[in-house]
Amino acid sequence: MLTVLVLVGRERATELISRIESIPEVCVLSHTHDTSLALARARVLLPDALVIDGSVPSANADAVVHRARGLGLPSELIVHADGRHPPDGLVRTLTRLARDQHPV
Repeated sequence: MLTVLVLVGRERATELISRIESIPEVCVLSHTHDTSLALARARVLLPDALVIDGSVPSANADAVVHRARGLGLPSELIVHADGRHPPDGLVRTLTRLARDQHPV
């Protein structure tokens, strides 16, 4: 089971979380729109993947990625920058990570 923490804007959270949770091998541990809270939760929960969606208000994805890397988290960092289109690429990436983690 691939565990995921999602940093996503409020207006997009329902759609994005629903799409991620549609992947059988993936479990969303937590989601938030607050970058500091997301990084604090990542330190405690140690998810396999930290998804940073471009819909987060006033968030600079590069700065969040830099801060997350600075924490030394074992998490895979995934930036989903295009909040206007369906997250098909994100779903494919998470599905691949889940299968790589536990090959069939």
